[in-house]
Amino acid sequence: MPTASPTDATTRPAGPAFDARTVFSGLRAFVGIVSWVSPSASWKVFGVGTIGTDARAPLVTRLFGVRECALAVALQSPEPAVRRAALQTGLVVDGADIVASLISLRKGSPKWIWLTFVAGASAFIGLGIAALTEEERRAAVSVAGPPVD
Repeated sequence: MPTASPTDATTRPAGPAFDARTVFSGLRAFVGIVSWVSPSASWKVFGVGTIGTDARAPLVTRLFGVRECALAVALQSPEPAVRRAALQTGLVVDGADIVASLISLRKGSPKWIWLTFVAGASAFIGLGIAALTEEERRAAVSVAGPPVD
């Protein structure tokens, strides 16, 4: 009689093949590192245009970048409570980014520039909700134990 291999679908732990938290952490880290290392490159990547010569623009861009890096690192914490707090904080931050973008639009910023921020923050909110849902499911399984057939 054949035995189940470790790759047999019945022996694999239940869960998504797509790990939203890991993907989300990687995206936040990418955004943060690019923004910190090369503010002018991040402006181009995000469709903002050229950064100009005002020294305040790279400063604000780097502040944004370090925020993204901090959230990315927190998402990789071994502590579930830290990961949940980072995900919840990220939802607030990304929501505030959308509000800031909409305020900028009302004040006359070009739509094609600021809509990229609304779309990006909205995507991050979607990933954040997916990752938070995964975290809550993992917490429920660890408390209740694996399902019994």
